[in-house]
Amino acid sequence: MDQLLTTLWSRGGWFRAFTPPSPGDDAPQAPQTPQGTPILDVPSDVLLLIGDYLNDAEILSLKLACRSTYALFPQTYKSLPPYLKKRFLPIIEKDPLGKGTVYCHVCNRLHPFNETTGPHSGPELGVDGKRLKCMSRDRFSPTGNPFSLSYTHARLVMNSHLYGPEYGIPLANLCTEQSERRDLMTIRCSTSAKIMDDELFLQRTYALTVADRDVAEFRKCTGARDIKLCEHTSLFPASSPFRQSIPELLKKPAAGGDGLVPCREAPGSCGLCLMDYDITIQPCADDSHSIVIRAIHQLGSCRSPRDWKWARFSESYRIHIFYPSRPNRRGSTYSPGSLHKRWDDDEREACAVLGGGSGSLFGLSLFS
Repeated sequence: MDQLLTTLWSRGGWFRAFTPPSPGDDAPQAPQTPQGTPILDVPSDVLLLIGDYLNDAEILSLKLACRSTYALFPQTYKSLPPYLKKRFLPIIEKDPLGKGTVYCHVCNRLHPFNETTGPHSGPELGVDGKRLKCMSRDRFSPTGNPFSLSYTHARLVMNSHLYGPEYGIPLANLCTEQSERRDLMTIRCSTSAKIMDDELFLQRTYALTVADRDVAEFRKCTGARDIKLCEHTSLFPASSPFRQSIPELLKKPAAGGDGLVPCREAPGSCGLCLMDYDITIQPCADDSHSIVIRAIHQLGSCRSPRDWKWARFSESYRIHIFYPSRPNRRGSTYSPGSLHKRWDDDEREACAVLGGGSGSLFGLSLFS
């Protein structure tokens, strides 16, 4: 019974299931404009029966459907307790009444949002023009990485995907290009995003050129001068016991010297968050090497900042100072390289549809 009511309720047609068909339902009829509110045709005892299978937040939503249901259910609140607001406000967020708002887990409220918001924009602003610090608190901003994606941005993108464009922001808002200046070089960073199986994925690409004479100095860019692909993986080794680095950047030629060793799409992955990467190092004609790093992140459905996929991505709620936060990738079924494979498989499917399997999309080679 519980499963039946849940299914009917979620489809918005439970009131029709309890309304007996009229004798002429089987005969073809001309389209008619619905009259009245169908929910009012449901007997009160049936509504009360349905209420027995709903939690407090769902009963409150049903109670607020119209005046009749408001009078039927006895639950009344002068002010909602925090635990009930935490359940009720996300329901309002995806309701037509909640268009233009996003649920904030930090302050347990609904905030208005601007459809142009994203990592490229300035501080999050409320209706009064004041900065909303709560919406900027939980974000991906590892040391040296210019990409600053907040949980609110990710949630708004998924809201748009799940509930409709007017409930969030477009995926394109996350696709940005930035530059990060270092002493010896400029790192060009770009972001692309997609949603697969109702989960958000990001691809971050880092491109830089290092002169051969500057490689030794480049390898000294540690600490604040380093750049992290995620909260757990940086370009060069760090003092943290669970911090990873990219070994290809430390390899030296067999003939000696401090130069870089060329490689092509050498794979790697993070053991704590869902991040896979590959690195390509190629020599250039002007006694330098080009380095391209492509990192794939899986952020999950972004329904809660406590979901481990997002929590390990941002690490804003670190429980242990000296030990990795859990749960993490090491205890999951996501093997190294699985994110890269999933992203590339989706790209190939898109190429097959748009270009007949030519391996190019809009004239751009994806797998050169």
